[in-house]
Formats: sequence, structure tokens, C-alpha cells
Amino acid sequence: MPARQPVVHRAQVCLGPAEPDAGRPASGSPVSRASRRHRERADAVVELPWRAFEIWDHDSNTWSFVKGSYEVAAGRSIADRRVTVTINV
Repeated sequence: MPARQPVVHRAQVCLGPAEPDAGRPASGSPVSRASRRHRERADAVVELPWRAFEIWDHDSNTWSFVKGSYEVAAGRSIADRRVTVTINV
């Protein structure tokens, strides 16, 4: 009988604009992931990359920082968000 594989739970952290914006996806983009084994507790420190707050500017051919309010959401998937916080940058 083959050995049982351990159950691993994964969470992803998504970042998107707090208010809908035509230049950025409203659903948010995954920026980080964390894992833990079944029945274990795990804390995770999430560092948001600076590039997550930038969009490509086609006129200047450079990345441009977009200040404002962003929603940071964590959960099993983008459809199963368990924790959400709004930050201002």
C-alpha cells in the first residue's frame, strides 16, 4: 500500500484597487502564497512587491507608480477570501 501524502493547505494573497479602475483588474492579482500542513497553525509575513503598485505606461514605456487605496485579500483562492484589509499607498 502506498504511503499517504500529507495534506497541505495553501493560501494566496491578492492585491487590487479598492475601487474599480479601468487600468487595473478589479479582482486583484496574486502577489504571495503560504502553505501549512493539515491541523497545523501557521503565521505568514507578506511583503508586497513595489511592482504590484505599478502599471505599464505605454506612452513613456516605463512602469508608473499608482498611489491610492488597495485591497489586500488572503484566502484559499481568489473566490474564497477569508481576510481582507484596505491599505493606502
